Amino acid sequence: MKGSSTCAALWLAWIVVSFQVLGAATNCKVQLQKPPAIFLFGDGMLDVGNNNYLNSTEEFGDPLRANHSYYGIDFPNSEATGRFSNGYNIADVIAKALGLGISPKAYLSLPVPISMVGFTGANYASEGARIWDTFYADDSTQVTIPLLEQVDKFVATKAQKEPKLGRSELLKLLSNSIFLLSFGTTDLFHVWYLQNLMAKNDQANVQYLLSSYGVGIKALFDAGARKFAVINVPPIGCRPVGEMPWRSRGYVRGRCDESKNKLAMEFNNGLRRLLASLSSELHGFRYSVADLYGFANATFVNPSAAGFVNTNTQCCANPCMPGFGGPCENRSQYWFWDYSYPTEKAAKLAAAAFYDGPAQFTVPINFKKLVQRK
Repeated sequence: MKGSSTCAALWLAWIVVSFQVLGAATNCKVQLQKPPAIFLFGDGMLDVGNNNYLNSTEEFGDPLRANHSYYGIDFPNSEATGRFSNGYNIADVIAKALGLGISPKAYLSLPVPISMVGFTGANYASEGARIWDTFYADDSTQVTIPLLEQVDKFVATKAQKEPKLGRSELLKLLSNSIFLLSFGTTDLFHVWYLQNLMAKNDQANVQYLLSSYGVGIKALFDAGARKFAVINVPPIGCRPVGEMPWRSRGYVRGRCDESKNKLAMEFNNGLRRLLASLSSELHGFRYSVADLYGFANATFVNPSAAGFVNTNTQCCANPCMPGFGGPCENRSQYWFWDYSYPTEKAAKLAAAAFYDGPAQFTVPINFKKLVQRK
């Protein structure tokens, strides 16, 4: 255990230094080539405000939104943009590493038709987004944009661009673009809930989930995507609230639920196999898997190595809004901002590990090398 703790400390120290170097380089904006566009798909890890534009429904209620205080308290002008963070999120930090100033705007905020002026991609991510298109009857509690619907919105974006760029130029743009994905967490909670609390399978198993994920990724490839940067799921049993904020059964505060983490590990192992298989099957398919699970675990083993004091409780009260206790003052010392998502500092360190960090946190290459691949 002491050896693993020492290794974690060394990795994290390296990442802290690498992030400082990465930040200096991007701040200087030394760009020899035009940066690639980036298209983002996923859940609240990458959402920059799509849920702000979703309407409440009588059947499913309100979407989860972060367009209110205390979200964005450390964002420029303390603006609550819809990011599930105190400031920037992983989408922003990866985009900045690519040479862009910030994540592309939320797709639902864009004008129709989408302008080509300053176009850097689009962000389709939505808090609560799932791989499966339908919820189970006892989990119908969210309004969100699932994977295949996000893919459809990308196809709509492509259709708007083709008359302006021409098919050849558009396909060239897409083949050089980065497609960043982060899915699986919401679905795995459903799998755990059905298997452990309801003793039901109903095809709710990890392999079926991965197969469904593959369908979405293949659809993006067929639409012109070639470079896939995929973030795996974190240790979902170690969140401040073990499940979604409205349901806390099966969680003991301060301890990880290993039954949930076991599902996460099974999913992550399968995700690596899935992407390797797609790489063999599809000509021109390039990918990098970012190990958020491994990076979070390395941090939790020795949090002080990265400057964290608290990695098991959230900085902002649940719900994170005025009237419920407010956020902590020492936000840079916390891994968790709210019930699920990381603080800006945690997002920056994770993104540094994925973009140009040590080999143990990306497979088979890091994001920087993925960008450079032809």
